[in-house]
Amino acid sequence: MPNAKLVRFDSVNHEERRPGVILSSLVDGSTGATQISSGVAEFAAGASAPTHYHDAEESVIVIEGEGLMVINGEEHIVRPNDAAFISPGAHHSIANHGNQPFKIAWSYASINWSTTAVE
Repeated sequence: MPNAKLVRFDSVNHEERRPGVILSSLVDGSTGATQISSGVAEFAAGASAPTHYHDAEESVIVIEGEGLMVINGEEHIVRPNDAAFISPGAHHSIANHGNQPFKIAWSYASINWSTTAVE
């Protein structure tokens, strides 16, 4: 059985996956998780993640700022403490809708999730 552990934000890699979007994976298989992954994404003003989908359930909670989330074509302005459940295969995108940093916490119900871009 995996051991419970604390993961410090400063101890993980912070990857710029696309211009202005920094992804920080905090809990995943490398930390001993067997069924979940979670982390934080920060979007600079004007930055976005284009339309995509995953093969696992996803939860998103807004931590800071204001964003535009599109889920299966439906647009939503999201603010701190708003949350979204995104089912596998649901097409979605997210963008910073304001002038300040926009930060979300994300979780997947898998340690082996994948992302597929929608063209």
